[in-house]
Amino acid sequence: MTQRRVFSGVATLAVAALAATSIAVAPSAQAADPAPPTGNVFASDLEWVSATNGWGPVEKDKSNGEDRAGDGRNQYIEQWYTKGLGVHSDSVIRYHLGGNCEKFVSDVGLDYEVGNKGSVTFTVVADGLSVAQTPVLTGASKTSRILADIDGATYVDLVVGSAGDDIHQDHANWAGARFECSGDGVRAPQVVPTAPEAATFASDLEWESASNAKGPVERDRSNGQEAAGDGGALRIGGTTYTKGLGTFGKSRIRYYTGGKCNTFTAKVGIDDVTYYGTASFHLYADGLQVASTTRLTGGHAPQAFSANIEGAAYVDLVVQELDYGTDNDFADWADAKFWCGNDATGDAFYANPANLPTANGAVVRTEPSQFWTLFKASNANSTATRIMYKTTDGRGNDIPVTGQVVVPKTAWTGPGPRPLVAFAVGTQGVGDSCAPSKLTPKGLEYETIFMAGLLNRGYALVATDYEGLGTAGMHTYMNRETQGHAVLDSLRAAVTVAGLPANTPMAITGYSQGGGASAAAAELAPTYAPELKLVGAVAGGTPGDLRIVANNLDRTIYVGFLAYATLGLSAEYDMDLDALLNSRGKAFMDDVSTECVPETLFTHAWANTANFTLDGRSLPQTIDDPQWASIVEEQKIGVGRAPAVPTLLTHSRYDDVIPFEAGRGVGLRWCDQGAQVAFKSSVAPGHVGGAMTSATAAASFLEDRFAGKPFTSGCGTF
Repeated sequence: MTQRRVFSGVATLAVAALAATSIAVAPSAQAADPAPPTGNVFASDLEWVSATNGWGPVEKDKSNGEDRAGDGRNQYIEQWYTKGLGVHSDSVIRYHLGGNCEKFVSDVGLDYEVGNKGSVTFTVVADGLSVAQTPVLTGASKTSRILADIDGATYVDLVVGSAGDDIHQDHANWAGARFECSGDGVRAPQVVPTAPEAATFASDLEWESASNAKGPVERDRSNGQEAAGDGGALRIGGTTYTKGLGTFGKSRIRYYTGGKCNTFTAKVGIDDVTYYGTASFHLYADGLQVASTTRLTGGHAPQAFSANIEGAAYVDLVVQELDYGTDNDFADWADAKFWCGNDATGDAFYANPANLPTANGAVVRTEPSQFWTLFKASNANSTATRIMYKTTDGRGNDIPVTGQVVVPKTAWTGPGPRPLVAFAVGTQGVGDSCAPSKLTPKGLEYETIFMAGLLNRGYALVATDYEGLGTAGMHTYMNRETQGHAVLDSLRAAVTVAGLPANTPMAITGYSQGGGASAAAAELAPTYAPELKLVGAVAGGTPGDLRIVANNLDRTIYVGFLAYATLGLSAEYDMDLDALLNSRGKAFMDDVSTECVPETLFTHAWANTANFTLDGRSLPQTIDDPQWASIVEEQKIGVGRAPAVPTLLTHSRYDDVIPFEAGRGVGLRWCDQGAQVAFKSSVAPGHVGGAMTSATAAASFLEDRFAGKPFTSGCGTF
């Protein structure tokens, strides 16, 4: 049977940053429920089971007004609507459909009366499962369109959330909202086709379902009349195509892509069989329209069509008839192709090249990417590029490292060139799937909530994946020098990729593992990358002394981080873990070696590493052994090295992962060497709470540095 997609996300730092609404699976229909519809019906013409609203009542065929029924205005989102529902976040409207309906269709957005203000999300929930969800929409956003699969659902909830801020301007419209219903009372039995594993033409894939205004959808030919195979060659604007789909007027083709594809491409238009047809082409990914054309007519050249479908379980190709009905609407999806597998996820991009350039920071390869904040809430109005560049590890070996460069689409309005910030990410895990440049296009990178704040200030951004995340080999987690080099060389690479001038002002920031990498980069910059125009650095929750940190992790929820460090340092220094671990310990490390943070937290919490060693000592107790002591000491930050630019350190006194003194000690050692250091402590709850206060302090600090404001060192005060 077809499975609806459940939207989910990473439960790490995001837990403290975002609020989620849980909706239980609907119970069986109750006697008091309104009768379900038996045909197509506008939502505003259908009696609901219940309705809650953040301000006043839900309005029918009007926008939300004030606190009285009927005081709203006509709905407007880029155009006027005569039918729809006007709500105010947070709101939930429940309908009893009794399994009679197949689709819910609506344009959604904030009403024009709020201007550019307000921020909401729209979600359609069928029997407790999310089947369509928008990113965060503001008053400045374009209209979004939803086509949700609700076939067989007993109850459907229309949910508008406040997107985490205040609700004062959240007048939201379900514009033109309607249910398309057959009245059959059941979900059609359908077998889910196998998702494609590689780039595949749409006409070579089995679809899950297809409907067409005249006859069947045709493969590799235009639509004919009522019989299958009676169409001619696909031909648009004089160009003939051997592959594609031929449809007619009002059509919908649904494919199961299983989250394995990232792009759909085609050439679309009215087939040359007629000069009188008119239609528009639309693509929906998991119920949300992500690409569409304007009105296309016969006799015109084919139009290139491309859509980002990364992570989508289902894709719908929809043709809408326009103007004069469907009599001449022979609509072609020519050369229609799904880009999947290695072609879609970019795994081949991460393969080590045969040769590396000479210069550190030299770009090896690039490819277009996407930047999405957590849960695909926003793309920060930016352009993203995945990069591979050359750097060196802690022993001077040349290595390839990947990452992502993100540049705002808006023009920089500040003085001088647009600033560039190296964002050193925190702990991701050590598996290749944990690479931030792989997670951000999917909306699964938790630190994008902080990155977006910097992008919204107009800064260009570069985030390294570090060694071994995505690329070959183990991620050298907690190796001071390797991480510092990767951050500095990411700035060199980003200048090339983003086309920034040589005098671009730069800064570095990071928290947790990123705080260690940022601090290492700051103190290495004077000798490793003296030409970079650094104006400042921020390091939050800094693991500046691994000996202190290790003693704090064993037998906690974060014990997996201790395993990450053991794997990373043993890989960097060729240490033989077989001499340290028993069979349970080896199995533990094997499991962790392919994991990302959520999996590690949920499956290995509270482990006692004394159970994993041959001699029964815990991993922290082995640090004093000669073969480990020098390695751990080498990772200590601030020993004979210090930044040459103003640097801010932040740390919560109640950090439950990286002890306060591990970060404070970095500042004290830097101050002893004459560095300019400010230290901001907080009483934020835990390591996660410290990330929030650190992000705020970092944004203010960086703004002052790029503005050229004076800096006052805090040495001697902390």
